[in-house]
Amino acid sequence: MPFLSASDNPWINDAVEGISGENIYVDPDVSGGQAITEALSGVVPGDGSIAVVVLPAGADNNTPYSSYILERLTAAGDHETVIVAVGKNLQATSSAIDGDVALRIANENESSAGSTQDALVETVQEISAETPTSPGGGDAGAGGAAIPLVIGGVVLVAAAVTAFGLIARRRRKPAASTDPVPAGIRLRVNRLRELRADYAAVPGSPVAAETAAAIDALASHVEQLFIRLDAKAGEDQSVLAEAEYSDKLARLVAALDRDYLLDLLTRPDLWDAPDERIGEVREALAAVTTQIVDNIKQVNARRGLLFQVSLDSLIGRSELRDWERQFKQSSGD
Repeated sequence: MPFLSASDNPWINDAVEGISGENIYVDPDVSGGQAITEALSGVVPGDGSIAVVVLPAGADNNTPYSSYILERLTAAGDHETVIVAVGKNLQATSSAIDGDVALRIANENESSAGSTQDALVETVQEISAETPTSPGGGDAGAGGAAIPLVIGGVVLVAAAVTAFGLIARRRRKPAASTDPVPAGIRLRVNRLRELRADYAAVPGSPVAAETAAAIDALASHVEQLFIRLDAKAGEDQSVLAEAEYSDKLARLVAALDRDYLLDLLTRPDLWDAPDERIGEVREALAAVTTQIVDNIKQVNARRGLLFQVSLDSLIGRSELRDWERQFKQSSGD
């Protein structure tokens, strides 16, 4: 079954529009939506740092991977933290705290809270508590205004260089991010780690085990590249790397996902030329990893970054082209 395009999924489109100017969006199809909105209004900060979206369970039907909706919503706005509930499933990502910590908080509350409403409230409160200089739950009064006054100079400088139409929607941000890995890249790294666990769980498959190890190495090297760029290189090099690897990692995640390589390894009888397809993905994974390691060495040597990997073999597969478009749309490209 083909994946829904962005224009075919009204729940996602409405949510993207809903958080373009608001911090809370609860879809009209969600049962008890008014109560959820009122509960969230009491804890979501008024400074735009956290956005919460609540969608019905059917919103993720035919999406290409589990964090697709979260990634679309993160790319759509300028919130530091985005929390999404699709049915009873909670996810979160953040540039204000470690993205893995935000996701863990959401997952733990999903399992322990008595209802989705309670899980969302707990997730907002815990992420707010973890966030440096967080204004806390929903108070936009005198106490909440103190921090914007302290960092106002930084915000004004950032606003002066913000491009296109995003200026009007720009939220106040902390003086420094706690995560040197850009939010879009962090989402892809998180997805790679989810997939690594899937491959490691395949019984009796040396190729799946090798792929799990290769995915783990790639995720680690991606993080190291951006950590070292943040510490040693200029902003222009970080921007170049983000643009390069947002695209490359998107294609790789699509190829590594459960509906392609993992299915090829577990049910090769259902595919034409399975060995050729498997070889293409493994070659692409190795090529991107090698390039990232080379980039890390270039950063260490204070040289400019060079990019030479094209992943043309993956682009040539019609099954993957639609997935690639979904990744580009989710990144705002």
